[in-house]
Amino acid sequence: MSKQLSVPFSLDSSGKVAVVEHPDRQLAQRVRAVVATSPTERVMQPDFGTDLRAFLFASNDAITRDALRHTVQASTSRWEPKAVVKAIEPVMREDEQGIADVFVDIGYSNTDPEATSAQPEDIVIRPGGRVDVY
Repeated sequence: MSKQLSVPFSLDSSGKVAVVEHPDRQLAQRVRAVVATSPTERVMQPDFGTDLRAFLFASNDAITRDALRHTVQASTSRWEPKAVVKAIEPVMREDEQGIADVFVDIGYSNTDPEATSAQPEDIVIRPGGRVDVY
């Protein structure tokens, strides 16, 4: 089984570098990296990432939500082709005006969509590029 560094970088209880071994969690980390990274942030790969800055002050309407879905889908397809985006749902929070969460539900392209993740994770992209997993 392959190992991947834990993101964000951390140490485990024994003081070693924390790693992730479960394939679903590895895929989720890689997709989070694609969605949470803005283009030009990586020096050697300036095209890597998803440009969500365009949506920062966009109006909350169906066109904006569809454009956001398309942007996340396109960058995920380009940079993480093994991932299948099953759902992308921008969620506007009424209690906090101007705050939007983007839920990204992913799976593997070579597995049954219903049996993709034994431990489903929703990736939430928050303004400023902070990414949470629920």
